[in-house]
Order: sequence, then structure tokens, then C-alpha cells
Amino acid sequence: MTNKFRLKPGSRVFSDDGRREFIVDTLIHEGSGQGDIYKVHAGRETYAMKLYHTGDPLMHRRQIGNLQKRGRASAAFVHPLFTVKVGERIGYVMEYVGGDHFTSASVLFNGIRKNDGNGNQVRMELPFHQKLEILYNIVEAIMILYEADIALMDVKFDNIMVNMNDLTVKILDTDTAVGRGSKPIVRGTVGFMEPRVMRGEILPSKYSDAYALAVMIWMTLISGHPLRGKKYDEPCNNDIDTYTFAINPIYVYHRKDASNRPPETDKRVIERMKVYPKYFADAMHRTFVDGLFDGSKRVEPREWLDILTQLYEDHFICKQCGEEQFFGTSAKNCHVCGAELSPPIKIFCEKSQAPGVRLFNGTEVWTGEVFGDQNSAPLFRVVPLEHENKYGLLCIGHQSVTVKLQNGLEKELFRNDVLPIFMDATITVGKHILKFLGGRVS
Repeated sequence: MTNKFRLKPGSRVFSDDGRREFIVDTLIHEGSGQGDIYKVHAGRETYAMKLYHTGDPLMHRRQIGNLQKRGRASAAFVHPLFTVKVGERIGYVMEYVGGDHFTSASVLFNGIRKNDGNGNQVRMELPFHQKLEILYNIVEAIMILYEADIALMDVKFDNIMVNMNDLTVKILDTDTAVGRGSKPIVRGTVGFMEPRVMRGEILPSKYSDAYALAVMIWMTLISGHPLRGKKYDEPCNNDIDTYTFAINPIYVYHRKDASNRPPETDKRVIERMKVYPKYFADAMHRTFVDGLFDGSKRVEPREWLDILTQLYEDHFICKQCGEEQFFGTSAKNCHVCGAELSPPIKIFCEKSQAPGVRLFNGTEVWTGEVFGDQNSAPLFRVVPLEHENKYGLLCIGHQSVTVKLQNGLEKELFRNDVLPIFMDATITVGKHILKFLGGRVS
């Protein structure tokens, strides 16, 4: 049996129970690993069919059966619907994910190609908020299996499709998913595979998925690979990928080992890590240093959801080039275009875990967003003042507020009063103290 076996268009394939007939349309993906993917039709319905190259047919059949019994964890997972057999080969039919609006999740790393107006195709990165939303949807789907102690084993960009209309995701190759104690049918893909699995020391597990997720997040937001630094370009007696990702893996921003820092040519990586918040850097260090060989120490999917949400809350965009920036950065200029950075003003409560509110003309500030109280009520609305480009906070709540300036001047304000925004001011509302962070309102 060779991997060159191909079904011709028009070939007829039947489900195991003989009740469904599928007509082969085209070969969608010529797999070098487990199998090939075909587009097939059953009447007016269109499906995809995976036909395994090799392997134990009994194990494949048992694996598919277990997934069908377990049921689909969420709409994000492309689930086996029918088992088929072609000669000695086992396969299954699943939902067809296609159309111009679907693209590989590699768009997160590679960007999209657009016409520049002069007939040239140029590579454009996705907007930061779209990257975060797609990543969030991927992590949320993987989390469902992770917390059920089930691992996909081969999490990577190529196994995920993104609907660019609504940024929802579809996880492919779910037939690799196994629970704890079950024998995995794949080990993963180089670059996304944790070192000990790649060495053959342990079998992949849900912790392998946590590792792969962190790699995907790094590649999407920072660029490059978290283990591919300057050592990748040094002479090596081994296969360089095996050496980098398995034999001698060193996180490029290891806090005690600077031997594998990004080369100076990787300016994108270097500059982005300067502006990304400490909690993001800490999460990556936990996964690729503390958790490099101990999966239980890695950042888990649920934690990544919180981190991605916090990144969204903390970011602002350079108005000149669209590069993401973050509150708290010491940079005065954008590292991409050099434009002066002027982050939007954010109002926040000193001792609250609530995210705070970025202030734009017309924005309403509610107590739940700054105090974190469950019974959220309106507090302020951003309004323009008579002076050009100046803004204030219109009191729209029923409680009084006290504003205190740095020079010690205090004033009590009530409903319908307007408080001019002074960056050095503190606002007291009951037991809460509010402050400002940033540079502009627009």
C-alpha cells in the first residue's frame, strides 16, 4: 500500500452501514501524514472525507467510534459523522469547511495578501483586534477539551480554519483527540511539539496542547518562534530543527540564559517584546522556561483567555501605522513608523481589578467598569468643552463626586455638573478613588 493511492472524481464511497453514498468531487488536501482529504457529495449535501494512508484500521475505527459516541464538544470542532471504507483503507466523512470566506489560521502569522491599488499583491497583517478575537476563539475551543482531560495532540495553524466573515474558527483533524490513558495516534508537528514528546521520552497529552497554543500566540503577536534565536544560525552537527526544538531548546527571552536571544535582524520580535506588558512576558516565561519540560507548570487555556482579554483592554493603536501599543509602555514613539505615541486617556480605580474605561467623545463610564460592582450604574459621560480639543466628564449618576487637583484644590460635583479632565486629578466616589492614565481623548 502506497501513499500515492488516489480516488478519482466520480468515485463512489459508501458509509459502513451502506445507507449513504458519497460521490468524490476533488482532492482538497494531499496529506503527507495521516491521510488525504476529499470533497464529496451526498445528494445536494457537500461534505469532506478523510481517507487514512496507513495505520491500524482497527485503531482508526475505534478512535472514530469513540469520538462519535463522545459527541461534538462545540460548534468549533469538525466532527466525524460517518465511517467509510475504501478497500483496506479506513476513513470518515465530516462537515465541509470551504468557500472564499474560510482561510487557514496561518493568516494569523502570515497575514493576508491584498492589492495595493497598483496591481501588486502585498502582505498585510490582520488588525490587532482581529488577531485577538481569532486567538480567543481558538483557545476557548481547545479549553473545552483541555478541562475534560482530552488532548488534540496536533494543534497548529494548518489544522484550524477561520471564517473571515465573523472570525469564528473550525478545528480540523479532531480524530487525533484522545483522553488520558488512551494511546495517541500522532505526536504533533515540529515547532508546535513540546521537546520531550519530540525526543520520544513521553507521549503527547493535554499539556502538549497548552504548549502548542503558546507557540501559536507567540507567533501571532510577536512573530518568529519562541525557541528560535541566534543559535538557529550557528553550525550544528544535528538536524537544526531537532537541535532547536528538542535537543537543546532555549527560550529566546530566558531570564537567566541569554545565549539564544533573537538575532539583531529580528527587529520585529525585539521591538514588540519591549512594548508588550509584563504579564504577557511572564506567561511566556512560565510556559517556555518553567514549563518547558514540566507541562503542569505551563499557562493553561483558561488563563490565556484572561491574558488575551487583558491585552485587548490595555492596548491602543498607533494612529499613523496601526501598530499595537500598550498602556504603561515607556516608549515615546512608535517603533514601526516613529510617530509620537499619544494613548487614549483611561479612567481606572486604584484598588479594583476592573479594566477601567478608555475615554472617547460620547463614551459613558459605568461603575461596574471601574469599580467592578455587580449592580453597575452610569457615572460619567465624556463631553466636549468650549475650549478646542478639550473634554470633560459630565456627571450622569446620582452620587456626588469630589475632584482633587495636584495643587490641593478640591471641589464637590453633582449630577449634570461637568468635570474637566486633568491628568493629575484624582476623583473620589464614595470609598473609591479614580485616576487617569494616557494622553488624549478623541
